[in-house]
Amino acid sequence: MRKRGEKIVKRRTGWYKANEVRRIKIMMSVIAVTLCVSVAAGAVLFWVEVKQPFSKPASASIAESSKSASSNRELPVYDNSYNLLVVNSSNGLKSDFRVQLEDFNGVKVDSKIVPALKKMIEDAKADGCALKLTKGYVATEEQERLYNAAVQDLMKKQGYSQVRAQNEMQNTIGRGGYNENQTGMAVEFTAEGLPENGDFTTTKEYKWLLKNSVQYGFILRYPENKASLTGMAFNPRHFRYVGTANAVKMREYSMCLEEYATYMSQQAPR
Repeated sequence: MRKRGEKIVKRRTGWYKANEVRRIKIMMSVIAVTLCVSVAAGAVLFWVEVKQPFSKPASASIAESSKSASSNRELPVYDNSYNLLVVNSSNGLKSDFRVQLEDFNGVKVDSKIVPALKKMIEDAKADGCALKLTKGYVATEEQERLYNAAVQDLMKKQGYSQVRAQNEMQNTIGRGGYNENQTGMAVEFTAEGLPENGDFTTTKEYKWLLKNSVQYGFILRYPENKASLTGMAFNPRHFRYVGTANAVKMREYSMCLEEYATYMSQQAPR
């Protein structure tokens, strides 16, 4: 009887072991399938992000900006051959470039951007933000004079070589004809009461512009994280007109003008 009982126990023990092995194999199979599905899903999401990076707004605030932008439909609308003009150290203005200037709040700007600029400043004032223009259009000759003077100043006071001084000033001032100030489409702001060398980024006016400028067709032209693309150092005061639709999309896509102009040229029918 003892031997028979021992055999029964051994058979049951063997059955339990075999059953445990099968259960472990099933669990491992389930885990493997789950991992495969996760990897496949991740690959699909990665493909969507890479191939279609512009399909969704970056945040809810962007959607709000888009809705607000629709309230400014009475503003003039211009062709992108005008809106997306890129001027930087690699792209100078053509010799036949002309701009129709208009005096506005103490500076000269392209007359085309005056309606949007005027409305933006008025709306900012209504929100308790006193925007003051400090710079607009600068003639090519004057820009070149400013650039050369700054280069000479660095060479004399800082001991820079001519090449180093030129590179430094190209990233902050820009040569004549290779600077957006010659387009009349760019302006610079300060806040009422802010000292000349005060930090504009600490003001409510700067924060208002960051939030609302796209509604009027203006972008922060030289963002801090895009210097390698724009070729210019971060300038919180410098805003450029590109048209409302473009400005809203550029914020949504987190693009600077160089990136966006390239992107739009690739979307054009060939």
